[in-house]
Amino acid sequence: MKQNIIRILLVLAACVLTVSLLSGSVSAAEIAHSRTYDGRFADVSDAAWYYGNVVDAYELGLIDGMSSAAFEPEGNLTIAQTIKLAAVSHQLLTKGAIDPETFSAEGAENWYDPYVTYAAQRGIVTETYENINENASRAVVAVLFARTLISADTGMNEINAAEFGALKDVPTEKWYASSVYKMYRWGILIGDENGNLNPENNVRRSEIAAIVTRVIDPTVRMLASGEHVEEGEAPAPAATGGTVPAVVENGVLKLYEGDQATVEPAEAVGGFAADFALADGTVSVKASYNLAYVNEVAAEKDNVSFRLYTPKDAALEVLTAKLKAAAVGANGTKVREASDVYTTINGLFELWVDGERRTVGGLWYAEHETYTTYAFYLEEAIDLSAATSYRLVCGDVQADALKESGLHDVADLSEGAATVVAGDSVESGTAVDNALYTAAIEAAKSTALNVPFEHESDRCYILYGEGLYGTGAGDYRLLFIFRDGTSQTIVNQKLNAIRVNNAGNVLYYTVDAPDGGAIQYGVNFDS
Repeated sequence: MKQNIIRILLVLAACVLTVSLLSGSVSAAEIAHSRTYDGRFADVSDAAWYYGNVVDAYELGLIDGMSSAAFEPEGNLTIAQTIKLAAVSHQLLTKGAIDPETFSAEGAENWYDPYVTYAAQRGIVTETYENINENASRAVVAVLFARTLISADTGMNEINAAEFGALKDVPTEKWYASSVYKMYRWGILIGDENGNLNPENNVRRSEIAAIVTRVIDPTVRMLASGEHVEEGEAPAPAATGGTVPAVVENGVLKLYEGDQATVEPAEAVGGFAADFALADGTVSVKASYNLAYVNEVAAEKDNVSFRLYTPKDAALEVLTAKLKAAAVGANGTKVREASDVYTTINGLFELWVDGERRTVGGLWYAEHETYTTYAFYLEEAIDLSAATSYRLVCGDVQADALKESGLHDVADLSEGAATVVAGDSVESGTAVDNALYTAAIEAAKSTALNVPFEHESDRCYILYGEGLYGTGAGDYRLLFIFRDGTSQTIVNQKLNAIRVNNAGNVLYYTVDAPDGGAIQYGVNFDS
């Protein structure tokens, strides 16, 4: 059924926001009910377990009956219908009401096209379905609605504890495993009387009514016991600091929790590094470089993640630009060629677990208003309970800087690391770079809405356009793609003019100035 379902598209708990950043989520109390249920569905008994869910979903304008008098609670839902529900739920969560104009199908080939477009622009739909009109499984529902909640920045609370691997009918290697676990932990998807989540069963209309109302309203989410969650019931946040308990909770091992809000970078930060040791029930930072600018470094079975706060000046832009340019599309919406993924991302992030280099298969990021979460997904799972050390380098960090910070072991490992390409270790600068270069250009352009300027030089390929990497309407960026397949975002805004000089080595572009005039910039891209 799936052509492109990859681990990088499955998100970690407590990550958030969207491909096109919205102003923030609204509370359940702020969401408008568009109509009142009048008892119209003769096949929905007020004694049925799903009665209240059907009523709420109907009143929110999310679900209609199969006819004016029948809901068909045992009926199925198609993937297209599920995407529609996810899209309108996202708009409810972020805007408080559904705007019909957003989803107008006028001029569209299919009724569901506006919903798919909306969902794709916000990182909810990231794959191509061979048959979008086939019945949706509970796994598909879990994936789409987990992304919906993360994209809408709803601040999900984990109310059901479940270590990764604890749910008996959710194999951890399945493409949907991470999302099912999150929906379970959030109290949205719960098991049957035998404790089964049944991810590969078709979802019933009664079940989708329950799921979608729990997505919208946290007060009706369910504990694993079958009881409703009490208001305010949520795990207490862990204490911050350089030493944290070495306890795997809900499949997450916290390596570091800093307080970046009080730290102001003195100069440009191109990367960071750390050497974490696990012993005697705690995680300690043996040595680090620029770690003060990072928050919540955590390891899961299939990824390592961290937060970078939105820079107040240009200091952190160096690192954030590299991370976002290397990501598998903005917020994970674009799947690149394997060789491009491996070389670009493994060149940006090096991880050793107990001295063994771990290959990264993808980078996903999600933006908040004040910070961005980055997750590097691994080719092979980590045994979180057995590891005794994590050493990592992210971004551009020189060996001398590592050694000066006491990271001698990390420096030695990094200096000996080869570039990783499609699962094989090779030296950089080989003929494979041409394939990476071409793949990187195709990846950037493949879902673009408009590319008004392109230029190729001996050093790099210059792209300016709207919706590069599938970021959606209104998202403009100027991008340099280098011969080794790496890329750099030069500016993220709409330009008034752009051109290359006659000599072909200087790029000029013009942007609006605050005083109403214009400012012209020049970039020498061949020096």
